[in-house]
Amino acid sequence: QPLSVSDCEHDETKVQEFSPDFTYPIFGEKEQIFGYKNLSIKLYYASGSLTTYFDVTYDGKVPLADNIVERIKEFIPNDFITNYDTFLQTIKSDSENFKPIGEKFSEYRLNDDDDRVYEIYKATFTTPRFKEFHRRLQIFVLFYIEAGSYIDEEDDKWEIALIFEKKAMGDSKVYSIVGYCTMYLYYFLTSTGNSNENHMNANNKLPLHMSINQGGQIRDNIRVRISQFLILPHYQREGHGSKFYRALYQSFLADPRIKDITVEDPSDKFQEIRDKNDIRFLRENKALEGLKAPVDKNVFNALQKKYKLNKRQMARCIEIELLRNLHKADPVAYKAYRLQVKQRLYLWNEDILRQLDRAERIQKLEETFKGLEEDYHSIILQL
Repeated sequence: QPLSVSDCEHDETKVQEFSPDFTYPIFGEKEQIFGYKNLSIKLYYASGSLTTYFDVTYDGKVPLADNIVERIKEFIPNDFITNYDTFLQTIKSDSENFKPIGEKFSEYRLNDDDDRVYEIYKATFTTPRFKEFHRRLQIFVLFYIEAGSYIDEEDDKWEIALIFEKKAMGDSKVYSIVGYCTMYLYYFLTSTGNSNENHMNANNKLPLHMSINQGGQIRDNIRVRISQFLILPHYQREGHGSKFYRALYQSFLADPRIKDITVEDPSDKFQEIRDKNDIRFLRENKALEGLKAPVDKNVFNALQKKYKLNKRQMARCIEIELLRNLHKADPVAYKAYRLQVKQRLYLWNEDILRQLDRAERIQKLEETFKGLEEDYHSIILQL
């Protein structure tokens, strides 16, 4: 693995080194670099400001070797440092002077007795210092989110949440970036005749600066779409993902403009985080108590409106909770549950299923249901 990425704290002894999961956005689908012997590519980042040190070394190369420096320069801002001593001086200054960017809206500790506090901030591309910071940060999306890509910093509908670790270092507080989430906010139509159908119609989305009154109404009806959600590798498997998601969700609930929360192509890991935390929140608020299959449509719509989850996620949460409380020894209750889930699966996949004959359709629905039931049981075991 010729490419290494490091997060450097207040001195050179505090280095967290990790290798990218994905490099094909930079080096192509085969993730190969041609023409070098003992190639080493170093990207070091100050843990707060993400000031970057970039260095390439090798023992030899052929005349037509890939131009690695120019290729990587396409993906990082041009303010990187190439002198290591200068970089170390920058780290020291960074630890003394760097402060988080944006507006703080939440904080948490992993343990009550932990002296480290994790602060969460929101920023946009008009926030002072943020555009330059984000240009350094965004390469981690390519490295650690499959099929990840850069977002358009000229689009004013992006909002970004950032986690910073705050810890005492002598008499000062030192901040380090832990992770971040990009969110896209847009208006969506609410029809006075059938609001729930139009809530979920992505074709009705409108830019935030527009307003209309053409048979529908827009009154601060905003859908927030979580696009990229990343905890940096050396902070993973510590509980930050759940803490971060929970803080974001509670901020969405508190914002009266936001009516709907969705996620763009969630990974299996993120879906797991989302399922667990949404269900825990709904349980804490006794939202799912007393539900039995089939769940009344009006009850479903009321829950969706109150808790702002999109239809698919609301259905998942209800189905998982119903399964948790279900006694399979009761064949009538289990049949009602199975039919409710299969009906949803059919409606969501109707175009594909209608192309199959009846026997194939029944078989496919049963296979899909069994797979989903297995996934639900794995979530239940973690609750």
